[in-house]
Amino acid sequence: MKNFIYLAIVAIMIMISNNASAQWTDIFNSNGGGSGKAELSTNKAATIKWEALEKNLGDVKQKVPTLVEFTFTNTGDKPVMILDAEASCGCTKLTFKREPVAPGKTGTISTVYVSEDGETGIFNKSITVKMSLAAPNDVYVLKLNGNVVK
Repeated sequence: MKNFIYLAIVAIMIMISNNASAQWTDIFNSNGGGSGKAELSTNKAATIKWEALEKNLGDVKQKVPTLVEFTFTNTGDKPVMILDAEASCGCTKLTFKREPVAPGKTGTISTVYVSEDGETGIFNKSITVKMSLAAPNDVYVLKLNGNVVK
């Protein structure tokens, strides 16, 4: 009985030691194959850095499409992905890839802003982006502003 208790204590100590030195995560292949494999990772969190969270377009002509790109870099050690993005109004059309962005690589959300018929003056629009990051860093609000002229 003493040997069993001794082995159980040793096993628990080894498990605690392994969990303290690294964490195990299930990371899926970026090729979309869906065959996950357990991969040893450092304790560094998945993180991103946006080039800019706000873009000022200055004066834009009424009803003329204006392309704007928001770029981010994966500064972490795990792939990240844009899960969803939603614009504050129908005048802002979004495009983005739903693919993992590898560490050190960049991702982009492109938007085309077109003023509403008859709209002039200052505008402020937003894009809410949901990322595959741990809360509270999983949601970003990108801002787009300018002045519509005839």
